[in-house]
Amino acid sequence: MKLDFSQVPLHDRAFSEKPMTFIDEGPKNFLAAILDLVAIETGNRTARENWQQSQLRNLLRHAAHRSAFWRERIGSGDIRDTALAELPILSRSDLTRQVEAEGPLLSPLDRIPTIKHGTSGSSGTPVQFFLSQMNLEYNAVRAAAQYFIEGRDLRLNSTRLRPVLTPSKNGFTVRTDDNPLGSLGPLIPGGIFKYIEYYNPNMEALCEELARDSIGYLLAQPTLIETMLQSVDPTFFKRAGTAMFNPRASAVDTELRDKFSSIGIPVRSTYSSEEVGSIGLECQANAGVYHVSTSNVLVEIIPDASVRTVSGTTGLVLVTHLHSYATPFIRYDLGDIATLADRCPCGHDGPVLSNIQGRSKALLKHPNGRVSTFYVRARELTAIAEFDEYRIRQIALDRIVVEIGGRDSLTPEETAAVVALIRRHAGDEFQVDVRAVARIDWGASVKRLGYRCELL
Repeated sequence: MKLDFSQVPLHDRAFSEKPMTFIDEGPKNFLAAILDLVAIETGNRTARENWQQSQLRNLLRHAAHRSAFWRERIGSGDIRDTALAELPILSRSDLTRQVEAEGPLLSPLDRIPTIKHGTSGSSGTPVQFFLSQMNLEYNAVRAAAQYFIEGRDLRLNSTRLRPVLTPSKNGFTVRTDDNPLGSLGPLIPGGIFKYIEYYNPNMEALCEELARDSIGYLLAQPTLIETMLQSVDPTFFKRAGTAMFNPRASAVDTELRDKFSSIGIPVRSTYSSEEVGSIGLECQANAGVYHVSTSNVLVEIIPDASVRTVSGTTGLVLVTHLHSYATPFIRYDLGDIATLADRCPCGHDGPVLSNIQGRSKALLKHPNGRVSTFYVRARELTAIAEFDEYRIRQIALDRIVVEIGGRDSLTPEETAAVVALIRRHAGDEFQVDVRAVARIDWGASVKRLGYRCELL
């Protein structure tokens, strides 16, 4: 084993000038936390699993001590004899009940700040919960740790595009941060972090802004990128300095992944949720396979025979957030399905997830009760009609609604072609309602999902 910082771009004055000190406390603590996470997730498996079980026992003791809700679920026996698989599954309604009745399970006497947070509602059921300061710090450290795990270039810029609900000039606003590495800033010089919030953006102006500074790491929803590709060639992103595409909020289509990969832009997704943060990071060698963030969560799969994907039967994803002391997430039902394996084909000796499908995002429920994957590419719709945005929703067992935004009307030929496209993917048993609208009403959610099943 070799631990070598020769490839890490340290500042010329990175080290402390204080007596008997190597690195100043802030960056040293952040760097030490990164090493902790890397050691846990890539080190000895037995040591990792022992650590996880200790963290689980600590969490269960805390929850049972602070919460009547959790005492009822965990029971009064010795925590050391409690098996995770024997505890009840935590649903969104269960979570809401606990939060409303008890609030955060950390008090001011704990001297650990908490904040109230919530999901966007893209799952169909918005939930409120509490996070501790440790959760926020973990998320920052875990994001930085991936740079070290993969050997990513810390000097590159990052460009984050995020949808919002507020119109603005040209449909987007821009702000930059000259210290994107946070507490590592005094130690390592990073690029700029450009943060772009958009609402129905002017694509020409958006492309000009993206080309103004080297993009570096591109963090964006795949639907936005697919929409942009109506106006620009994929090589635009290469010319604008994109080093890697990191999709957010939804899965990236194989065709879009291939377009980027073919011009030397790797695609690396993250599997996460608002409630628990990082769940898995996509393997560098195996697309669609995610190394579980074992420093943060335990993952279980509950078989569900009604759900079928191209790879066969998969199951319901349950996560236990090992650091969820403000609002415990123990065997929490994310509403997603996936396949869990013991290790990765790349040689990573830890659990991996694949075939990840969001119940509210990519699944279709048939009249006979069967559930299948469902995905319509943006380019398939743009080949039929011009539009600003689109949304597809399953609102009943036999009905799918397609909204085409930025259009006052559609021609009969366009409508018929959209209906035929949806039935080709979904089946002839569905009634397809195609609507032209000036603006799509996304409600309070900033996760503008191209497809959503409202039945799951």
